[in-house]
Amino acid sequence: MVPAPLPQQLVELRELLSRMCLVAAASLQEATAALVECRERLAARVINGSRELEALREQVEELATDALLFHAPVAGDLRAVVSTIRSAGDIDRMNRLALHVAEAVQRRAPEHTLPVEVRDDFAEMGRVAVALARKAAEVVRSRNVVQAVELDADDDAMDVLHRRMFAVLMHPTWPHGVPSAVDVTLLARYYERFADHAVAVARETVYAVTGQEPDAIPI
Repeated sequence: MVPAPLPQQLVELRELLSRMCLVAAASLQEATAALVECRERLAARVINGSRELEALREQVEELATDALLFHAPVAGDLRAVVSTIRSAGDIDRMNRLALHVAEAVQRRAPEHTLPVEVRDDFAEMGRVAVALARKAAEVVRSRNVVQAVELDADDDAMDVLHRRMFAVLMHPTWPHGVPSAVDVTLLARYYERFADHAVAVARETVYAVTGQEPDAIPI
């Protein structure tokens, strides 16, 4: 079968990568609802739905391989293909982090995983992380460098929430013991890493478009 022209393949790769970001965002959104509301069945649905993103990543890798083998792209086109492969790995890790959140709900069920004092904070962490993933989806689809650079700044909100969580845990009046503190620490780290991978996807897009690191791009 004759492969599609390289420009068409590059567009399809961007669309697939954007869909991966949206799937990861949806996974974390549902996992967060399961975590905050103690919904074990919703957590199970997140875990059982992981195959969708795996299938998309397989499509990305197959199409990227075809582009490299049949078209031998150079310069910007080569950067676009390579950055797509790297970004697919980041998005796959984002989805796995969402699964870790859902698995934490299952481990503690039917008990609530989170103490009431931190549930609002985790709901906000979920909102920020999902917004970052959705913005990353738009960045990879549109190749909008300005939006990509903005995403790095948008991540500051997650860093603030992550630091606040540690302040809560380290307070002398924390009443829930070590096991709960361990759960909260790990979960907060999952959200922070999810956001970091979304930023990494945007940074790969900047490099693919410009050949420069995001810090070198003026807004």
